[in-house]
Amino acid sequence: MPMETKWRQLWADLLLLLVTLIWGSTFVMVKDATASYPIFPFLTLRFGLAALALLLIGWRRLPSLGWKGVGAGVLIGLFLFSGYALQTFGLRYTSASKAGFITGLSVVIVPVLSTLLLRRRPTPGAFIGVCLATVGLALLTLDHDRSIAIGDLLVLGCALSFALHIVAVSAFAPRMDPLALTIIQVATVTLASGTITLFTDRPWPQPGPSAWLAAGFTGVLATAVAFFAQTAMQRFTTPTHTALIFAGEPVFAALFGVLLAGDVITARGLAGGILIITGTVASELRWSERTAKIISRFLSPHYIAGPLLLTLALGDSTPWAWGLLWATGIGLLSVVAPLLILKRELRRGGISDWYISNRKERLQPIPVLLSLVVALAPLVLLVAFHGPRLMLVGAVSALTLVVFNLMITLGWKISQHVSSIAASATLITAALGIGAAPVLLLIPLVAWARVKIGAHTVMQTVAGGVAGTTITLAALRFCGVV
Repeated sequence: MPMETKWRQLWADLLLLLVTLIWGSTFVMVKDATASYPIFPFLTLRFGLAALALLLIGWRRLPSLGWKGVGAGVLIGLFLFSGYALQTFGLRYTSASKAGFITGLSVVIVPVLSTLLLRRRPTPGAFIGVCLATVGLALLTLDHDRSIAIGDLLVLGCALSFALHIVAVSAFAPRMDPLALTIIQVATVTLASGTITLFTDRPWPQPGPSAWLAAGFTGVLATAVAFFAQTAMQRFTTPTHTALIFAGEPVFAALFGVLLAGDVITARGLAGGILIITGTVASELRWSERTAKIISRFLSPHYIAGPLLLTLALGDSTPWAWGLLWATGIGLLSVVAPLLILKRELRRGGISDWYISNRKERLQPIPVLLSLVVALAPLVLLVAFHGPRLMLVGAVSALTLVVFNLMITLGWKISQHVSSIAASATLITAALGIGAAPVLLLIPLVAWARVKIGAHTVMQTVAGGVAGTTITLAALRFCGVV
């Protein structure tokens, strides 16, 4: 992909992220407005004002579409209207949490439709992003109700409609004027909503000030500007990227709900939001050897040690000043001092790299003694001076992992890098709860990086990940934390 095209796609994705933020920010306003004003009349007002705003600046461009362009705009508008209508009817027969999750499944449907209809296969990074975002949506939106109701099927139709809308925009927007195409699709939603309104019990109730304010704000910013930006920017990015970015809408909705409406976000919701954002970032990464080298370097054990020690020290009931003192002291003893010794060994040729990847080098006297002292000394101090409990668990885990790795190294080699990251991620999750569970994704990420740069085999990284996680869970169990 040429560099210019990459930059265009990046800017397109950033603008689509801004659109997602705008949509997420309007949830509270729309919810308050539709509590006292019917939904379809509100949609008619919202999209009607948007169509009017767009016509004022773009009516001269309409003839450029031709009848085929008008037909494409009507089709896109019908997909968009179907999504809103099916979601509205579905909410009558299912919970809001389930509706939010099922609607978000459009992020899974889009790659399928894109492959079938546009012959565009998602990249491996996009596929990983879709999986992460789907799990994140489940954590963010689902409650304990797992039954299937008629409303769930209607909302599934809504997800399919929104997915078709994204794919249709990607199919038609590159060949047509984006502003004219936006005018037609917004006008189509206006006419369709107005038609449905005529068949309701209260066709045109008098809108109050809150309804007018919400319709005006969402009509201009969240509809006219947002849908024009989507139509224009999707010319430079893929449908799957668009769907992944739009999966962040419930994240922004939750954030603005906390800021504006006093909502409370749970640990599950926090983890879900982090996973959705991670999925979006994963789709943007170039999974190359250069990326693997950066990940391997900056997610190495000595870089992770600082945040880990702070988390364990401050995640306990210990006063923060005392915990900070412990984290600093143990950090100097177990991270800074060993690094200085390893730097000396590296200069004199005793070891060939920071990670001591060579199995024979790991069994030399200095690396063996250094690893044992670094693991044992903090444990002795924490026991003798009644240090923070979580730091004690970390010390027990570290010592056990060091002994295990040394024993394995006598006949084989596992990835000590991955085992250390696995132990650290497990400890952080145990300290902070399910909200920190996405940090466990560092384990497969680092394992991929180490294999990609040729430092370890797949089996060595898998063995390291299993060893680090298992030993840490055993240490948590032994110390009565879990």
